[in-house]
Amino acid sequence: MPANAPSFRRAASACAAAAVLAVTGATAASQGDGAYGRLDGDLELGVGVAGGVIASERRPVVAVEARARYLQSAGVVLQYEEADAFARAQTLGDYRRGFVAAVELRPLFPIRFLKAMERGPALADLVLDSVGLEVGTFFGALDGSPAARAGLHLGLGVEVPLAARASGPWLRLGGALRWTAPRLEGQEDRGTRFLLLTVGLAWHQMVGAHLVDVGDRSVE
Repeated sequence: MPANAPSFRRAASACAAAAVLAVTGATAASQGDGAYGRLDGDLELGVGVAGGVIASERRPVVAVEARARYLQSAGVVLQYEEADAFARAQTLGDYRRGFVAAVELRPLFPIRFLKAMERGPALADLVLDSVGLEVGTFFGALDGSPAARAGLHLGLGVEVPLAARASGPWLRLGGALRWTAPRLEGQEDRGTRFLLLTVGLAWHQMVGAHLVDVGDRSVE
């Protein structure tokens, strides 16, 4: 073996180590900007499915939903729920199905990002910033009562990114309190107020809707 073989091996090892450090550094830089892909667009679109249980009735509920969030801070939620899919209502006042249209507020991301508090790890930042409050209307059909009038929906949710990025699959844990129209009018019959707990899987996708610069003009 040539006399300079050990030196060659040492040089090759040093180059390999430098390459690994460079790749690791580049990856850390791209993942450590505190945004984790959330600035790839100004609008986030999401669709998902969920399963849950009505706390007072112990009956399962399945749901589908669509969400749109602007700058990761506020958005709208549309959700359809079906409680008769696996166990049909048996008692007067049991929840059968419903539709929710609500506004979602996520104040933590803009506050923490602007104050440079997004320091990782990515999973912790994304989970904390995902905490959101929902306020909206609820149309619920109970056994023996059609969904003719709007009630009140208050929801709280948190999400876990399965890929530690903004775009991709997310696991969602949610809870919602519902008041039907009769409950808001003072009636306290069975089913007029209930708690719903859900676990769901959703896909989030960042898109560039250019709502921020919709009024800008190119100078070229």
